[in-house]
Amino acid sequence: MKKHAATLLILALVALPGLVNAQSRHVIKADVPFAFVVNGKTMPAGECTIETRGDGTPYLWISSGNQGLFAIPHRSDSLKPSDETKLVFNRYGDRYFLSEISREGESRGYQLPAGKLERELRAQNVAQSSVTLLASAE
Repeated sequence: MKKHAATLLILALVALPGLVNAQSRHVIKADVPFAFVVNGKTMPAGECTIETRGDGTPYLWISSGNQGLFAIPHRSDSLKPSDETKLVFNRYGDRYFLSEISREGESRGYQLPAGKLERELRAQNVAQSSVTLLASAE
């Protein structure tokens, strides 16, 4: 019951800015050849769609296969606009975690905070590498 109430509260907070003012919306798509984790949830391999929304506090709708979830990223700003639209994953062994999203021509990107499992893998000193996938923006 608490989980259901918390989910409704989060959805209400995410929807509220849309009622107050117009929001920008961008769609990024990429073919992800491996399952990956976002917010502690494993998303299946396949076409991944990420919708960025919000002018104040941004939020993302991430879907892959028949699964989807909301995520609240940290904004990352750069002095130089990104050369390409891309998704960056942190890799630990055979586990992938979505960590960054960038849009071509934009100096603002998004970073997703590490979840519990990723923090545990770091604490265990599991070898980490980064995997970058090119994406398309609509």
